[in-house]
Amino acid sequence: MDKKLLLNDSLHFLGLSPGFLESELKEAYHKLAKKYHPDSGEFTSDVMFLELNKHYESLKDYLLIHPEEDTSFREGVDGFDFSESPNITKPSKDPVFHEYKLAKEKETEAILRYYEKRNLHPIELSENLNKELVQLRKDLEPVISVYAEIVKNHINSLWAKDAKDSLERLRVWWSK
Repeated sequence: MDKKLLLNDSLHFLGLSPGFLESELKEAYHKLAKKYHPDSGEFTSDVMFLELNKHYESLKDYLLIHPEEDTSFREGVDGFDFSESPNITKPSKDPVFHEYKLAKEKETEAILRYYEKRNLHPIELSENLNKELVQLRKDLEPVISVYAEIVKNHINSLWAKDAKDSLERLRVWWSK
């Protein structure tokens, strides 16, 4: 992922703006950790909690590398060398994660395209009345295959439960 994009994503995820302070980072993290923690938060899957930790670590590393963050951050993130931070550049060793992440991205893109084409009109699950639904279902078929593969062949994977939850959630597009 592009270094500048990762930093911007991390800021957006934690709800911070350029020039954030360490205390603001900690406060935002604790607030979201309560929300996303799988044992006590709003979600049973730990995917969002892991995502939160990834973004928190990237911003924490940024502050370590750039202790003068108030000025350098406002100047832009191009000078931020992510190679100094091994947590950010190391690819995940979990091969299931890559499959899961790609499927999740395709799922999101397909659903966003659907809503853009429908101009936010109410959902109509009749194929005769909703040609965009036909395309959405086609776009989601490979995603569903990947999720089903993860659930079937990687039962003990961290991503299996969320893949199963995603399969359940996507059934709505075939309901009548």
